[in-house]
Amino acid sequence: MCGGTQIITASWDRTAVLADGETGEQISLLAGHDQELTDVQAHQTQRLALTSSKDTTFRLWDFRASAMTVNVFQGHTQQVTSAVFSSGDKIVSGSDDRTVKVWDMRNMRSATAAIRTDSEVNRLSVSHNHNIIAIPHDNRNIRLYDMHGVRIGRLPRNNRQGHARMVCAVAWSDNNNTACNLFSCGFDRQVLGWMVNLQGKE
Repeated sequence: MCGGTQIITASWDRTAVLADGETGEQISLLAGHDQELTDVQAHQTQRLALTSSKDTTFRLWDFRASAMTVNVFQGHTQQVTSAVFSSGDKIVSGSDDRTVKVWDMRNMRSATAAIRTDSEVNRLSVSHNHNIIAIPHDNRNIRLYDMHGVRIGRLPRNNRQGHARMVCAVAWSDNNNTACNLFSCGFDRQVLGWMVNLQGKE
């Protein structure tokens, strides 16, 4: 969590736990999901967390006030594989229902953008510097979209580049000045580093 003294974990026991990062002592038990949790994300600068679940929902946990509040997002028809924070009070969620949706935290009744994909979506990532969504798929593709749901590009997938099996997760490295700004891992037991030209969106 922001501040660096607390850790949040998610489990197949259908709960998440907020714990002290130094002592390991439990601070809060986050219960309410009907099935196993698939992912958890903490906000970079605010005391907020997201949990994703096989129960087709994801939840926004707000620790900013003395009494914790929770909001439930019900925009998917199959398990939510990940939900992540983006800049400008936006949340991006991905699901096995082959959709990625963009939400505004200030109006959570319906998504502001929806992306239809041709394969199940795994753990996605959003570049906070450029607001570009990287979406890993079961069919080995990694596709890039903007926050309006417009497709920008696709990472190479051939014998020399890309994954040989499904891509299970991606992660932007916005503050990395080395040769890679996006990392991906797959069921082919490989982690690949990519340099994506975000200025030219190529």
